[in-house]
Amino acid sequence: MTRVVIAGGAAADPLARALRDAGFEVVHIGESRDPAQVAAAVVQEDAGAVGFTDVSAESVEELRELLVAQGAEDVVLLRPGAEPGEIVESLTGVDPRQSDAAPTT
Repeated sequence: MTRVVIAGGAAADPLARALRDAGFEVVHIGESRDPAQVAAAVVQEDAGAVGFTDVSAESVEELRELLVAQGAEDVVLLRPGAEPGEIVESLTGVDPRQSDAAPTT
């Protein structure tokens, strides 16, 4: 199971829920985190991915640089603003929005 750190407030809840439903272990660290705090949490939790909401492109780049500097260059940064289903699909290769139920007609 992959551990994913999620940084953000209520806007991050749908992503956290979708990841949990897909079998990921989610560590939600709350909102108003600067890139250094997020990077520290990712390293401490030994996460394989990190997702965040409401961040600037500069913050994403700073986070990437901090992770590389801390030896965590293999951590996947989830694209801010992407739909939770798209993120789950990108990590698993399975679209959670598709149903495998057979039609009943």
